[in-house]
Amino acid sequence: MQQQSGPVSEWATAKINLFLTVLQRRPDGYHNIETVFQSVNLADRLTFLPEGSQIVLECDDPALPGGEDNLVVRAVEALRRRCPGRIGGMRIRLEKRIPTGSGLGGGSADAAAALRACNTLWNLELTADQLREAAAEVGMDVPFLVEGGRAIGRERGERLEFLPPGDTVWAVLAVPAVSISTKWAYEQIDRQPQRPRPSIEAFVERLPIQSLKEWAPACFNSFEEVVFSAYPLIKEIKDRLLAAGCTGAFLSGSGSAVVGLTNDPQHARETAEQIRLQCRFAAAVRFLPSANAEAHQKE
Repeated sequence: MQQQSGPVSEWATAKINLFLTVLQRRPDGYHNIETVFQSVNLADRLTFLPEGSQIVLECDDPALPGGEDNLVVRAVEALRRRCPGRIGGMRIRLEKRIPTGSGLGGGSADAAAALRACNTLWNLELTADQLREAAAEVGMDVPFLVEGGRAIGRERGERLEFLPPGDTVWAVLAVPAVSISTKWAYEQIDRQPQRPRPSIEAFVERLPIQSLKEWAPACFNSFEEVVFSAYPLIKEIKDRLLAAGCTGAFLSGSGSAVVGLTNDPQHARETAEQIRLQCRFAAAVRFLPSANAEAHQKE
């Protein structure tokens, strides 16, 4: 096995869903979706140090599972199966900044960072497409988060079409003290009658030619109806973001994070501060052109 001698560090960048429609249930029990992923500059930090033969994960959040229950370990094991004998043991240190259970893709981002780090650390020379193939074994959002930026996701989210990054946009992330089960959210949607859905093609066509003020109100999430009905506080947070002047506000993933969009960084910071008392986490962030772009910290 060839490896770098020193540790490798990776940012694990959060995502939001600018658009998300849930389609039919698949024979494998999952659902087909259509979504527009967008990276933002909130990120976990992971450090990988080669040692021994085991995968040892250390995290500063004791609530997170360790071992094979953690997506980071599952990602490394998925890559080990694809590259037998080429990946040794390592100690992984995970510093969490992305709130868990929020619909911001924190666990998936960590898994994607692990794939990139292994590729570097063990000189695997795998392409992004090859890393995404391994990522698809781990979770729906992981293939996008290998590179990040902005992309359409179809099927379970793993069939990707990358899009130009667009103008700099700021977002307020507001995560209430509510945990949403993704399994529960899909079950609730399955119980709802079929309704007309907005077109993802029409939404994507607007992004490069319209201003934020014009396209932000068209952001959409199929989960909002069932989540807002069961958790009125989340709907209240969306309403507060709009009342504070955000040009659009919407649920990310199956929740519980609500995202408000603005062109003004000062407005984003002030709005995040105003809404913080209602939330377990609130921050102003900006869109990133890739998962590896600089300036991941809150600004």
